[in-house]
Amino acid sequence: MRREEYLSELRDKLSKNNIQGIDAMIEFYDEAIEDRIEDGMSEEDAVAAMEDTDSIVKAAKLDKPIASLMADKVKEKHKEASSSGRGTLFWVLAIAGFPIWFPLLIAFFAIIFSLYISMWSVVISIYAVELSFGVASIASLFGCATFFMGQIPFATALAFLGSACFFAGLTIILWKPIVALTKWMIKLIKAVFRAIKSMFVK
Repeated sequence: MRREEYLSELRDKLSKNNIQGIDAMIEFYDEAIEDRIEDGMSEEDAVAAMEDTDSIVKAAKLDKPIASLMADKVKEKHKEASSSGRGTLFWVLAIAGFPIWFPLLIAFFAIIFSLYISMWSVVISIYAVELSFGVASIASLFGCATFFMGQIPFATALAFLGSACFFAGLTIILWKPIVALTKWMIKLIKAVFRAIKSMFVK
């Protein structure tokens, strides 16, 4: 396949699936092909080495919001029904079934929203614990400083100093693991929602 044929096919499929930013995507894949050609590949080989257009479109669709994917699915089913002469029946069933499918739709979005909030709450909670260790370290240090004002005995000041060092050490030691865990959680969140979206994408 030639470059223009590949890009034309990709543009057509992206357009049919209502993908945003088509021009930018075409430019990106055009440059990718050009880079392969500059590396010594023929135009046909460069195009053959590219990802197939269906996979690109599917990935682009998975980047769309769930609501948009559901709307696209409804349009697709309506188009199929209309092409087979059952367009009117489609709307009759949709209206008649409103008391059933609408509450289910609300429940579905409520579950999705709860899942999203819950997963991000884990991330926020982890940082809250890290912040509490840092605050405890600073508070203990201030408590130790009150010894010089004659407000606490030396033993108590020493205990405060030990507490400050302990919590400061925890804050420093846990920082990298927490950042790594946060990155992993973000990847997990993306993977979970892409799996949910894939239910609406062929």
